[in-house]
Amino acid sequence: MFRRKVKAPDGKKWTLGRHWLPRRKRFKKLDLRDANPDVGFPDIGGDDLGIFGVIIAAIAGLIVAAFLVLLFFNVFALALELMLVIVIALAGIIGRVVFRRPWIVFAKAGDTRHEWPVVGYFNSRRQIQEIAGQLALGTQLEPAPLDRR
Repeated sequence: MFRRKVKAPDGKKWTLGRHWLPRRKRFKKLDLRDANPDVGFPDIGGDDLGIFGVIIAAIAGLIVAAFLVLLFFNVFALALELMLVIVIALAGIIGRVVFRRPWIVFAKAGDTRHEWPVVGYFNSRRQIQEIAGQLALGTQLEPAPLDRR
């Protein structure tokens, strides 16, 4: 993310930059008390052996799970991370270049925040320089379609 700091004549310190993605919306916290309280444990069998069968099955399950985790976790995690990085990078490049998805150029000072959609990386850099020049001269920023205060 590219960031630039500008001080306006009125003393406000502005931070200018661009985002790959728009800001995420915040969700309310989930109240788990509303979940279904009637859900019980699944029946895994072992009724003939009683509690000893459950204990033996739990120990055997833990041993098998630990073995599988130690065996496959590192390879799986590495492959998954590498695939995730490649897919996200390709999607970002395709979205920005092929589909001409705009960059979000922003200017913020305290609680004041302005955002503009700008198509093209070099156009977004030019827009940031223009906004920095306007702020340095003390010009009021024009509202944009994405303005959020």
